[in-house]
Amino acid sequence: MKNLSFLIITFFIVSVSFSQTYNPNFLDGRIMFKLKTNVHTKEIVKRTDLNSYSKVENLANYPELALALKDFSITKFERPSFYTGRAELMKIYRICFSDFSDIKQIIKKLKQLNFIEFAEKEPIYKTDFIPNDTYYTGTYKWYHTLVNSEQAWDISLGSNSVKVAIVDNAVFASHSDLTTFKQFDVADNDNNATPPIVYSSDQGWSHGTHTSGLATADLNNSLGIASLGGNVELIAVKATPNSASSESIWYGYDGIQWACENGANVVSMSFGGTTPSTSTQTLINSYPEVVFLASAGNDGNTTPNYPAAYNNVIGVGSVDGNDSRSSFSNYNGSTPFVDIASPGGFTNGGLMSTVYSSSGNTYGLMSGTSMSCPFAAGLVGLMLSVNPTLTPTQIENCLISSGVNINQNVGPRIDAYAAMQCVQATLTGDPFVNFWGAPVSIYEGQTVTYYDNSAGGGNPITNWQWLFPGGTPSSYTGQTPPVITYSVSGIYDVTITVTNSQSSQTLTRTGYINVSMQPYGAWLEEASGFATASRGINFLSVVDQNTIWATAYDGSGTAANIQEFTKTTNGGTTWTPGTINIGNTALGISMIHAFDANTAWLAAYPNAAGQTGGVWKTTNGGTTWIRQNTALYNNASSFTNVVYFWDANTGFCMGDPINGEYEVYTTTNGGTTWTPISAANIPNPLSGEYGYTRQIEVVGNDVWFTTNKGRIYHSTDKGLTFQVFQTPISDFGSVVTPSFTSSNTGIFVVSDSVYKTVNGGATWNLLNTTGSVFSTGLCYIVGTDTVFSTGAAAGTSGSSYSVDGGINWNIVDNAQHTSVEFINSLIGWSGWFNLNASSQGMWKWYKVNTSLFVDFSGSPVNACVGDTVNFTDLTTGGTPISWQWSFPGGTPSTSTLQNPSVVYSAVGSYNVSLTVDDGNGPASKQITGYINVLTTPAQPGPILGNAFPCQGANITYSVTNVPNVFYSWTVPTGWTGTSTTNSLLATVDSTAGQVKVTADNVCGSSPQRTKYITPTKLPVAGFTYIDNQETVSFTSTSTNATSYSWNFGDLSTGNTANPTHTYTNVGNFLVTLIVTNSCGTDTITQVINITIIGINEVIINNINIYPNPVKDMLFIDFNNSNLINSEINITDILGNIVINNKIDKLNYSIDLSKLNKGMYFININNVNTYKFVKE
Repeated sequence: MKNLSFLIITFFIVSVSFSQTYNPNFLDGRIMFKLKTNVHTKEIVKRTDLNSYSKVENLANYPELALALKDFSITKFERPSFYTGRAELMKIYRICFSDFSDIKQIIKKLKQLNFIEFAEKEPIYKTDFIPNDTYYTGTYKWYHTLVNSEQAWDISLGSNSVKVAIVDNAVFASHSDLTTFKQFDVADNDNNATPPIVYSSDQGWSHGTHTSGLATADLNNSLGIASLGGNVELIAVKATPNSASSESIWYGYDGIQWACENGANVVSMSFGGTTPSTSTQTLINSYPEVVFLASAGNDGNTTPNYPAAYNNVIGVGSVDGNDSRSSFSNYNGSTPFVDIASPGGFTNGGLMSTVYSSSGNTYGLMSGTSMSCPFAAGLVGLMLSVNPTLTPTQIENCLISSGVNINQNVGPRIDAYAAMQCVQATLTGDPFVNFWGAPVSIYEGQTVTYYDNSAGGGNPITNWQWLFPGGTPSSYTGQTPPVITYSVSGIYDVTITVTNSQSSQTLTRTGYINVSMQPYGAWLEEASGFATASRGINFLSVVDQNTIWATAYDGSGTAANIQEFTKTTNGGTTWTPGTINIGNTALGISMIHAFDANTAWLAAYPNAAGQTGGVWKTTNGGTTWIRQNTALYNNASSFTNVVYFWDANTGFCMGDPINGEYEVYTTTNGGTTWTPISAANIPNPLSGEYGYTRQIEVVGNDVWFTTNKGRIYHSTDKGLTFQVFQTPISDFGSVVTPSFTSSNTGIFVVSDSVYKTVNGGATWNLLNTTGSVFSTGLCYIVGTDTVFSTGAAAGTSGSSYSVDGGINWNIVDNAQHTSVEFINSLIGWSGWFNLNASSQGMWKWYKVNTSLFVDFSGSPVNACVGDTVNFTDLTTGGTPISWQWSFPGGTPSTSTLQNPSVVYSAVGSYNVSLTVDDGNGPASKQITGYINVLTTPAQPGPILGNAFPCQGANITYSVTNVPNVFYSWTVPTGWTGTSTTNSLLATVDSTAGQVKVTADNVCGSSPQRTKYITPTKLPVAGFTYIDNQETVSFTSTSTNATSYSWNFGDLSTGNTANPTHTYTNVGNFLVTLIVTNSCGTDTITQVINITIIGINEVIINNINIYPNPVKDMLFIDFNNSNLINSEINITDILGNIVINNKIDKLNYSIDLSKLNKGMYFININNVNTYKFVKE
């Protein structure tokens, strides 16, 4: 019942429905904006909720904003990141409003204000997962095996001091297999991140619980699953309100912020969308100590997905168990954003992890980049467990340098063991050794290019020593060896030893290079004839050397249901397409089996409930098709899988079980009458067992079909009676159909493993093979030991053959091939994908009788627009008499010269092919993407990074990355930092100046992009003061300060630079000044003595002293007769007594005419002191 589709064209789209009334991609009634750097705002307020980092503001305190927004119903005005204390985040604001339709107008108003840096909508993200059934019984640790988790755990089991945050829709943090450090629900503002619905009712709400388990599930606890992170602890953040769709992430910004503020070392984000948010980019930039990872997305395209595409975020793509990019995974195009790949595909049903249930210990299978991201985040946690001082840049460098090159446009696939070795090197100072080569499967006489991917471990590598047994040269000293030529077929090791000041380390890749003999034939391109592009071929029915029928499927990625076929009657010279009209366009076409050019049968299956499949026949070459109703297939469980005819009359068809028996029919009259076989003649299916479309093999009277339980049914009498055998695998769903050369001998392929039977399928043995074997199509040519394998999946496309029954495989090409079928070892066809009606879609095998070995070179292979590329024929093994070159995108586009020259006028990556003939038959070679045509890079985009960094800080500056360029950075004098990537980590000195960058390639350098940087020094506090009678004037002498906080020692405070303060009492006061800027604070304290309360012609303590200032006579009126005969002294500022008298009356006067100008003090009875000024 399972319709098998080729992975290359299967895309899984998550359809998200949000409870948003205005725009489903953005939060209703919310806008984020940021003030420019030069705008100063007051920032003193009391915080009330430690889980909230938002400060609610009064719009009235922002008069220009209030004026601009006066016509809108603003319901909330806040600074969502104020209490993080991070300077750039404190400038971000959020406004909420009631009329959602005002959003564009409000943004327009905000952008018109010159103090606003940006204003934008707040995006809703979608989760990036594809759930799978929990009853799947395959192995659940394939993803650990793929990345060598067990060897990584031998280095470390993880540390609970490392915290990995999962920001997701919700997380059941109380799952028995999770150890949670903290949890919070930023959407509903409580301390419970649990989903509102259990897994059995809505799998989507267990998305965050599943990702949490992949990153942090407890290791070695005799329970459930093991995370790659081992003993790292979970920070669970729920970012979706209970009322929203489980497939949405509403409050990603707040969730990321809460995680970073609550101890996260790593933040995993399995969600995304195509709309970037400057607010979120600023948020991420503000936590340079945190490692951020995000899923690349499940749309199967190259559109950047955010947050994965933000700077300072590691974008994670998905691979299957065979290191092929998962069909759903986004990948890199003109704007690369996927940095690494991690397991996340459908292999063995997906990745097993924790889900939410009432029992608290339930698990389920899911697939998607949502799964690959936290799995990689767990590895990052494991790496930090060994060396917690690693920076995010160092982590990313280790992940990339230690990763496995899979050539899938998703970056290297993570290797946990190698990544941990890279981390160990940062502790010991030893070099970490790694390399890769391309291509690793070649013909005799071809070359391999090697790339060093080693890291110094903190000490620069000073020597590289390569060994290439079987290659020429066989050794090389230096980082970049020349191309290595291999002349003799075989399997070869490669060794590199790297040395730094600490030690030498060696890596040998055993059996790394597969050198094949030149194939005895070649695939020649034919046009399948379909007018619509990307029609793939999923089944071939070869009648004879002239007549072949083939069924089509949609290879464009939209997974449309296709009812089309193509046919040739002249051996492939021309193919004529046709539409299959069977009365229901919704039915799926499994296969066509043809008897001749006019007569054929097809099997069609239901794609939905209520549809009826069955068997149809044409006798007029496919113009009309008539259902053969006696093959019923009309039960609700009926599902037609295959049909086959041995002649014009004798046939067999098979469908899935109904009523506990496979629905199998035979006919002896061309299908006019189909007779069900007796239940006694075929073993019963297992519970839940079913077959697969197109999975049929026939040799003579023998027929085989396969099931989802890993079993194979075998008949030796044209389908009348069957036996069934269990194979070593559990399901044929992802396995190419077994192929037989005789009634006894056959093989099937699982990934690159080949199983063989010599007893009709009763038992199977795993072969010890050499060479490349592919897993999309398989043909064991009847009566021979020759087997062909083909591949269509991204990264594993190509074809190969074996002449010894599947042991030694020789590669033919790396082009895409789907199904394959041969009549004999000389005549066969393979399907692929067409460009249009006259180009591509079919391959025909052409036996080469010549000994020519076709090869060529071009120079330069990296050219600039308008450059001439000179091609040289390097064919050996004979004397060519003709050459036919093809140069798509070049001028000329074809040539018959032996050594032509071609001009390329447009940027792109272009194929080159050469067909040579020596009179004994042509031989061909094509190199995909051989010529890369570039142009001088455009000026890089704006440089992102802090324009006012702190002196001595390590700051990252970056530009948006573009492919096929490297970058040249310069920094101000005294700074340090170099990089050839789009990101620069610089150490800031005191010198202001420009950070500059150009984008460079072989065509030249772009115009320079600059950003002026003014380093900010730490503030230094200082102040002086002047006692001005009743007030004291304070003057700040601080430097580099932007804010001031005074404490005058009498419970009074101030926040201006130069305050004045009036003291109402005498005594000593401890005055404190705290000054602040974006880089820190400084404090100074001084004790000041207030000895005289200033007089200003007022009554003080029952004494009236006037005038003040005084010129000649000073009058003192006493209201207390007890002061008569008291001693009165006048002293100068040095404490010298200049007048000494006795008070003899209540109205007392003193002549001061002889005193010099200045400040003096009156002291009565040596107790009360007052000051005055003599003019």
